Amino acid sequence: MIAELGLGLVLAMPPKAKPEPPAKCKDKTAVMLWDAGFRGHKNAVAWSITWRESKHRNLDESSPWYSGALGIWQVQTSAHSGRPWWSRSAMLNPRQQSRIVYLHMTQRGTYWRPWGLTPDGNRLDPSHYQSWGPALWDAWIMRPYLHARSIYPKECAR
Repeated sequence: MIAELGLGLVLAMPPKAKPEPPAKCKDKTAVMLWDAGFRGHKNAVAWSITWRESKHRNLDESSPWYSGALGIWQVQTSAHSGRPWWSRSAMLNPRQQSRIVYLHMTQRGTYWRPWGLTPDGNRLDPSHYQSWGPALWDAWIMRPYLHARSIYPKECAR
């Protein structure tokens, strides 16, 4: 980056440093999600969704409960495989998958509807799960998500 100081003087500016996760955060998944772009409250939401979806395990077709979804985010192959950003190898790399989810699926951590949540990540938004009904919304979306939020390492958000 270059800044002009006037009188023809030019000063090369150092590149902006990438923000570091909170120093006390020792949770590997939270740090990985931070590196993908999920910061502060968005980190807590992303961490809780990935815990709910996969318990932070990188699930693939060999998982006993395989449903056509891959990785820690459980991205549905049938719904997304035609997208320019989708590849099986990226979906099975937690870092790549998290960056893709951040950029292309959550609108930089502001859109959580594919995972059944409102844009702020605090309440149920069943618009993608209309056929399920209240009992399944509670059992498969909100109860596990709220449990994950209760165990999220608070020192990882700021």
